[in-house]
Amino acid sequence: MRLLPLQAKGYPCSQMMMIMALEEQGRENPPLVRAMAGLAKGLGDSSGSCGAMGGGACVLALYAGKGGDDEQALEAFKPMLAELNEWFAEQTKEYGGSLCHEITENKAGSVEMAPRCGQLIADTYDKVMQLLVEHGIDPGQARDDD
Repeated sequence: MRLLPLQAKGYPCSQMMMIMALEEQGRENPPLVRAMAGLAKGLGDSSGSCGAMGGGACVLALYAGKGGDDEQALEAFKPMLAELNEWFAEQTKEYGGSLCHEITENKAGSVEMAPRCGQLIADTYDKVMQLLVEHGIDPGQARDDD
């Protein structure tokens, strides 16, 4: 249900993914959300990977990636990314692949594709949250809250 208001406000797939993750942490980060727009609609022209997948990978990195000179990525980071990639490929197989133009039939951002994309965004977000929990990471806690 959270996707509908975000979509109505004009946020694309990748930004929705990050906004929801930040909300889990009780945070806002407009510069990060703004940067996520670069992944939307298959890197802008539908030729690249789905923004939900890219956004999901970025959410995993928010929790488990390297964030500074004195920090290392968590051991779970690469396995979570691999599992997300494998899962996403399976989810999008019926569309012919995981590229934005394959999933959206070259109609990224259209009203016609809103239900398909919305479901994929929701499912991908749920998978990302599941991966975090399975690897002992609390989605409600930011890494720098440790």
